[in-house]
Amino acid sequence: MKKIIFRGVIVIIALSIGGKILMDRREKDNEELRTIQTDLANYLYNHYEIYTKDKDKIDEADKKYNGGDGTITDDEYLESLKNARQYFNIEKIEFTGFSVTPMKSLEVHFEINDLLSHTATLGVKSAETGQWIYRIDSGIEKQGQDHYLSRKDQETNRSIPMNIVTFYDGGID
Repeated sequence: MKKIIFRGVIVIIALSIGGKILMDRREKDNEELRTIQTDLANYLYNHYEIYTKDKDKIDEADKKYNGGDGTITDDEYLESLKNARQYFNIEKIEFTGFSVTPMKSLEVHFEINDLLSHTATLGVKSAETGQWIYRIDSGIEKQGQDHYLSRKDQETNRSIPMNIVTFYDGGID
Protein backbone atom coordinates (compact mmCIF):
# COMPACT_ATOMS: atom_id res chain seq x y z
CA MET A 1 0.00 0.00 0.00
CA LYS A 2 2.84 2.37 0.85
CA LYS A 3 4.48 1.62 -2.52
CA ILE A 4 1.33 2.62 -4.40
CA ILE A 5 1.01 5.87 -2.46
CA PHE A 6 4.74 6.56 -2.92
CA ARG A 7 4.45 5.98 -6.71
CA GLY A 8 1.39 8.21 -6.86
CA VAL A 9 3.22 11.00 -5.04
CA ILE A 10 6.23 10.62 -7.40
CA VAL A 11 3.92 10.83 -10.46
CA ILE A 12 2.22 13.94 -9.07
CA ILE A 13 5.59 15.58 -8.36
CA ALA A 14 6.89 14.70 -11.86
CA LEU A 15 3.76 16.11 -13.52
CA SER A 16 3.97 19.27 -11.43
CA ILE A 17 7.62 19.84 -12.35
CA GLY A 18 6.92 19.12 -16.03
CA GLY A 19 3.95 21.49 -16.02
CA LYS A 20 6.01 24.23 -14.40
CA ILE A 21 8.78 23.82 -17.00
CA LEU A 22 6.21 23.93 -19.81
CA MET A 23 4.55 27.06 -18.41
CA ASP A 24 7.93 28.80 -18.00
CA ARG A 25 8.87 27.96 -21.58
CA ARG A 26 5.51 29.24 -22.88
CA GLU A 27 5.89 32.45 -20.85
CA LYS A 28 9.38 32.99 -22.28
CA ASP A 29 8.06 32.45 -25.83
CA ASN A 30 5.22 34.92 -25.21
CA GLU A 31 7.72 37.49 -23.92
CA GLU A 32 9.79 37.08 -27.09
CA LEU A 33 6.68 37.48 -29.26
CA ARG A 34 5.74 40.62 -27.31
CA THR A 35 9.27 42.00 -27.88
CA ILE A 36 8.98 41.29 -31.61
CA GLN A 37 5.63 43.10 -31.73
CA THR A 38 7.02 46.11 -29.86
CA ASP A 39 10.08 46.35 -32.13
CA LEU A 40 7.96 45.97 -35.27
CA ALA A 41 5.48 48.61 -34.07
CA ASN A 42 8.35 51.06 -33.45
CA TYR A 43 9.83 50.25 -36.86
CA LEU A 44 6.52 50.80 -38.65
CA TYR A 45 5.78 53.99 -36.72
CA ASN A 46 9.15 55.54 -37.57
CA HIS A 47 9.68 54.32 -41.14
CA TYR A 48 6.26 54.00 -42.81
CA GLU A 49 3.16 56.03 -43.58
CA ILE A 50 -0.17 55.39 -45.28
CA TYR A 51 -1.39 57.02 -48.44
CA THR A 52 -4.49 56.95 -50.60
CA LYS A 53 -4.99 58.22 -54.13
CA ASP A 54 -7.37 61.06 -55.00
CA LYS A 55 -9.36 59.56 -57.89
CA ASP A 56 -10.45 62.97 -59.22
CA LYS A 57 -6.87 64.23 -59.49
CA ILE A 58 -5.79 61.00 -61.19
CA ASP A 59 -8.65 61.22 -63.70
CA GLU A 60 -7.76 64.85 -64.42
CA ALA A 61 -4.09 63.93 -64.98
CA ASP A 62 -5.11 61.04 -67.26
CA LYS A 63 -7.25 63.39 -69.36
CA LYS A 64 -4.42 65.91 -69.68
CA TYR A 65 -1.86 63.22 -70.50
CA ASN A 66 -4.13 61.26 -72.89
CA GLY A 67 -1.71 58.35 -73.29
CA GLY A 68 1.20 60.62 -74.22
CA ASP A 69 -0.72 62.65 -76.82
CA GLY A 70 -2.11 65.25 -74.38
CA THR A 71 -1.04 68.66 -73.19
CA ILE A 72 1.42 67.55 -70.47
CA THR A 73 4.75 65.75 -70.67
CA ASP A 74 5.64 62.40 -69.14
CA ASP A 75 7.42 64.08 -66.23
CA GLU A 76 4.50 66.40 -65.55
CA TYR A 77 2.13 63.44 -65.66
CA LEU A 78 4.21 61.46 -63.16
CA GLU A 79 4.47 64.51 -60.91
CA SER A 80 0.69 65.02 -60.99
CA LEU A 81 0.18 61.35 -60.07
CA LYS A 82 2.54 61.81 -57.12
CA ASN A 83 0.62 64.91 -56.05
CA ALA A 84 -2.64 62.92 -56.13
CA ARG A 85 -1.51 61.01 -53.04
CA GLN A 86 -2.81 61.94 -49.60
CA TYR A 87 -0.56 60.82 -46.74
CA PHE A 88 -1.60 59.81 -43.21
CA ASN A 89 0.42 58.98 -40.12
CA ILE A 90 0.09 55.65 -38.39
CA GLU A 91 -2.35 56.09 -35.52
CA LYS A 92 -3.13 52.49 -34.60
CA ILE A 93 -1.37 49.14 -35.00
CA GLU A 94 -3.20 45.95 -34.14
CA PHE A 95 -1.36 42.65 -34.28
CA THR A 96 -3.67 39.85 -35.40
CA GLY A 97 -1.54 36.71 -35.39
CA PHE A 98 1.65 34.79 -36.07
CA SER A 99 2.35 31.95 -38.46
CA VAL A 100 5.35 29.98 -39.66
CA THR A 101 6.10 29.79 -43.38
CA PRO A 102 7.25 26.61 -45.14
CA MET A 103 10.78 28.07 -45.08
CA LYS A 104 10.56 28.37 -41.26
CA SER A 105 10.31 32.17 -41.22
CA LEU A 106 7.98 33.84 -38.76
CA GLU A 107 5.15 35.90 -40.25
CA VAL A 108 3.60 38.63 -38.13
CA HIS A 109 0.12 39.69 -39.24
CA PHE A 110 -1.10 43.18 -38.38
CA GLU A 111 -3.58 45.92 -39.27
CA ILE A 112 -2.80 49.61 -39.45
CA ASN A 113 -5.40 52.30 -38.66
CA ASP A 114 -8.15 49.70 -39.28
CA LEU A 115 -7.48 50.28 -43.01
CA LEU A 116 -4.67 47.96 -44.03
CA SER A 117 -3.92 44.30 -43.40
CA HIS A 118 -0.25 43.52 -43.83
CA THR A 119 2.35 40.91 -43.05
CA ALA A 120 5.95 41.25 -41.92
CA THR A 121 8.28 38.30 -42.36
CA LEU A 122 11.14 37.69 -39.94
CA GLY A 123 13.68 35.22 -41.22
CA VAL A 124 17.08 36.63 -40.35
CA LYS A 125 18.63 38.38 -37.35
CA SER A 126 21.12 41.16 -37.94
CA ALA A 127 24.69 40.14 -37.12
CA GLU A 128 25.48 43.69 -35.97
CA THR A 129 22.51 44.46 -33.74
CA GLY A 130 21.12 41.01 -32.98
CA GLN A 131 17.63 42.25 -33.89
CA TRP A 132 15.23 40.81 -36.46
CA ILE A 133 15.28 42.10 -40.02
CA TYR A 134 11.69 42.78 -41.09
CA ARG A 135 10.48 42.26 -44.65
CA ILE A 136 7.20 44.15 -44.99
CA ASP A 137 4.88 43.75 -47.96
CA SER A 138 4.49 47.49 -48.53
CA GLY A 139 3.29 49.10 -51.74
CA ILE A 140 1.41 46.01 -52.84
CA GLU A 141 -2.11 46.60 -54.09
CA LYS A 142 -4.52 44.32 -52.30
CA GLN A 143 -8.03 43.54 -53.40
CA GLY A 144 -10.59 45.79 -51.73
CA GLN A 145 -8.04 48.16 -50.16
CA ASP A 146 -7.63 51.70 -51.42
CA HIS A 147 -4.91 52.66 -48.92
CA TYR A 148 -1.24 51.76 -49.27
CA LEU A 149 1.75 51.46 -46.97
CA SER A 150 4.87 53.28 -48.14
CA ARG A 151 8.24 54.15 -46.71
CA LYS A 152 8.60 57.69 -45.35
CA ASP A 153 10.90 60.09 -47.17
CA GLN A 154 12.16 61.35 -43.82
CA GLU A 155 12.43 58.64 -41.15
CA THR A 156 11.83 59.58 -37.53
CA ASN A 157 13.36 58.22 -34.37
CA ARG A 158 10.49 58.60 -31.91
CA SER A 159 9.22 56.05 -29.46
CA ILE A 160 5.76 54.79 -30.32
CA PRO A 161 3.00 55.57 -27.81
CA MET A 162 2.01 52.14 -26.49
CA ASN A 163 -1.66 53.12 -26.26
CA ILE A 164 -1.93 52.90 -30.06
CA VAL A 165 -0.63 49.30 -30.16
CA THR A 166 -2.85 46.27 -29.62
CA PHE A 167 -0.76 43.17 -28.94
CA TYR A 168 -1.63 39.62 -29.95
CA ASP A 169 -1.12 37.10 -27.15
CA GLY A 170 -2.46 34.00 -28.88
CA GLY A 171 0.87 32.41 -29.72
CA ILE A 172 1.98 31.04 -33.08
CA ASP A 173 -0.59 29.36 -35.33
